Amino acid sequence: MPKLPMCALALAVLAAGANAQPPGASSEADALALLRQAQAYLKANGLDKATAEFNRLDSPFNSRSAINPHGDLYLYSVAPDGFQAVHGKNPKIRGKVMIEMRDADGFYLIREFVRLCFHTKEGKGWVPYKWPHPITKQVEPKRGYVERVPELPELCLGTGIYR
Repeated sequence: MPKLPMCALALAVLAAGANAQPPGASSEADALALLRQAQAYLKANGLDKATAEFNRLDSPFNSRSAINPHGDLYLYSVAPDGFQAVHGKNPKIRGKVMIEMRDADGFYLIREFVRLCFHTKEGKGWVPYKWPHPITKQVEPKRGYVERVPELPELCLGTGIYR
């Protein structure tokens, strides 16, 4: 390969930065759009119907679909005590208090979700941690986003992107 195109390719890769999404992976904007749609679904359909939908493995919120085009997003919930009524990929987590859950490095991710959702004015935010990718099954860096549900102050919904 000629030096000039190779140099241009190297510069393009460097310009993209270390936080660039891999090809075929969801972005922050994709995650936020999915969560907006989940919030709207919850408001329109109520908590019981939304919880059932958000827990379905084949739900468009949790699998490849028009609202989840890469299939790497899924929904989860958290309550102030760490209870998770929703987990769109792991049924073993549903219906349990997961406040002590840690990532691969021992980071208490649910504690941080609870802090952002229920102990900050904004009631939302991004949390970096490491988690198994739902498609590759490999532990990868992830940024989870959680947001308090306006109509249900004891509930936060979340999703996340892999980096």
